[in-house]
Amino acid sequence: MIVFFDTVRRKRPVREGGEVVKLDWETKRVLATRPVFPQNPDIIDDPNPRGNSRGGKGILVTPHELLVASYHTILVLDHDLNLLRSITHPLFVNIHEMAFEDDQVWVAATTIDAAVRVDSRGCTTAQIWPREDRLFQRQLGLFPMEIDKTADNRLMHLHSELGTRPGHLHLNSVIHHEGRTYAFLNRLGALIELQPQKRVVLHDDGLRGGHSPVILENGKRLLVCASFSRAILEFDLDSGRLVSTIDLTAFEPVRDWLALYPNQPFNHSIFVRGLDLTGNGRLLVGISPAAILEIDRKTRKLVDAFQYSRDVGDAVHGLVHCVSSSHD
Repeated sequence: MIVFFDTVRRKRPVREGGEVVKLDWETKRVLATRPVFPQNPDIIDDPNPRGNSRGGKGILVTPHELLVASYHTILVLDHDLNLLRSITHPLFVNIHEMAFEDDQVWVAATTIDAAVRVDSRGCTTAQIWPREDRLFQRQLGLFPMEIDKTADNRLMHLHSELGTRPGHLHLNSVIHHEGRTYAFLNRLGALIELQPQKRVVLHDDGLRGGHSPVILENGKRLLVCASFSRAILEFDLDSGRLVSTIDLTAFEPVRDWLALYPNQPFNHSIFVRGLDLTGNGRLLVGISPAAILEIDRKTRKLVDAFQYSRDVGDAVHGLVHCVSSSHD
């Protein structure tokens, strides 16, 4: 099994702010790495020490390509991490997670709380602004953001406080599952359906600050990284009930890392982000300092682990596996 993951390195110069890694999971051998930093337009200075434009964010994989989000650009790589092309868009502002809808890509433009769908050339095929929808305004207390949607927003908000103002949702994930498109609102702890209908699917305080949500194949369950409580949560989407919690601090290696790498300013030890499901019922979970855990979802036991960094400021963000690499 090949695992691709990317990192965010806190408090570093932007060009040293992260990388994408190709890993042979069975041997734990790093097969390739590539720095990830925003280019064309370049970002030289970023005042946010927690990351912001640093490193890689969401990752998607196809049989021949790897898509890696880098603030305002999707890097399209081959499986050996060679750059094939780039996709950018005026509304790509702090891209986080991405999702395929057939041959198009949904992007979570987190700073501007938008879900944007583009084709392979970066042309807009859809854009949804939950804060402008009356149903979500009524049910979640949202209000519109002041933004010029016709402008090139890619660098416009880098030095602003737009993403920290009251009302910001921190929309950090778009999920497309069985013909339905969802968004995850990190600040509210809410999963909403964007299309074909608009509705609040789940709203729970336990989801606040969450990352990397995954809807399971039957469409009835949601898995999400509870980043600050160091756990994986599973919710039933019909009832909205929390049905399972995997406490990562129950695992001996995680407890050891907590002792070795305590929290630092802007750096949270065992910050959970990056989640993927393998075909054998295992979860791959990313944490900081940059490491990956393999967990049996049924037994909730740790099966395997790989530590990439010993710096608590280095965090896994995007994480995806494939059975084999097209260039192996």
